[in-house]
Amino acid sequence: MKKSMQHLTLSCTTLLGLTLWGGLASQFEAEDKLTFEPNPGCVKGSPYGKVLALAMQGPIDFYWHQGQTHEHIHILNADDHHDDGCANCGPECESKTSGDSHVAHSHSDHDHSHGHDHDHEQADSCGCCPEEPAPQMVTAETRKPLHTLAKERIEKMEAVAHRKTNGKPLSPAHQKYLQSVTEDKLRLAYELDPTNYTNYGNLHLFIATTNFGKGEADDSKAVALARETLSFCQHEEVDPSTWLTAASAAYNIIYHIGRYHDQFSVEEAKASLVDFDQCMETFENLLIKAVEEGRIVSEARFNELNTRAKYLKKLRTAQGVYMKRMMSTKVAEHTSSHPLSVK
Repeated sequence: MKKSMQHLTLSCTTLLGLTLWGGLASQFEAEDKLTFEPNPGCVKGSPYGKVLALAMQGPIDFYWHQGQTHEHIHILNADDHHDDGCANCGPECESKTSGDSHVAHSHSDHDHSHGHDHDHEQADSCGCCPEEPAPQMVTAETRKPLHTLAKERIEKMEAVAHRKTNGKPLSPAHQKYLQSVTEDKLRLAYELDPTNYTNYGNLHLFIATTNFGKGEADDSKAVALARETLSFCQHEEVDPSTWLTAASAAYNIIYHIGRYHDQFSVEEAKASLVDFDQCMETFENLLIKAVEEGRIVSEARFNELNTRAKYLKKLRTAQGVYMKRMMSTKVAEHTSSHPLSVK
């Protein structure tokens, strides 16, 4: 009897615990209290995080372009022709030695300043490559410094390390892998520095498009990211570039409202335009102050910020005209369906 009571008590306690756990878990899930977002060393959002976020833009680019990057195109192209010295001149050498007048490839049109090692002892005998200058004509000025050769060698290794060697289309599994890796890296870079213009723009673009075989864009997730970024950047009081990121997020909200205008009111549309204008006004004021205080001394940086600002203003002007037309139509339809009663 005593043993039965123990089993009954244990069963009731277990059942009660499971019931409480299930109920509280549902409540915590609804309140998003079960999400764990580690921030080791509080690096996310810190000055160190800003530096790391900038450093991540290169690796992200490799995955985004599926193993290629625009910065390394000239290195890879040069590598295709020069990787093995004049080993690619084999057919030409054979044609020269056999008396064939057809030459499929000529090195005379190529620039040999890429820093690759060339051994022309065999090539000169067949005439496929230009003759090397006489030993007495080679001076120190024609030789590259060791540190320059080392730098070019490192650049070549970096390009080849991320090179796509398979010319076949990506498989669905590989596409999903690249999609997940790219999104993870984009989100980490954004979390490290949500105020970075490039990191926010890249993540928003990735979410709002159908890259890497994604079935459809997630517009609701993209606009949620824009609202989160706008809210975060509006606390900045010193850095003008942060308000440029805020303006970019504000424009994405404007675009979303214009695209789904039937889901938003006229007041919400006007508020989105006001948010953008306030962001640009704050950006311009902080930029002037930063220049006066000597915090922005780079002309390239100053021009970059102004170029982005002009681009955003053009987008806002065009979208504002479209939104005004759409909202005017919406107001007219509302007025016609709800005419004022004349007393």
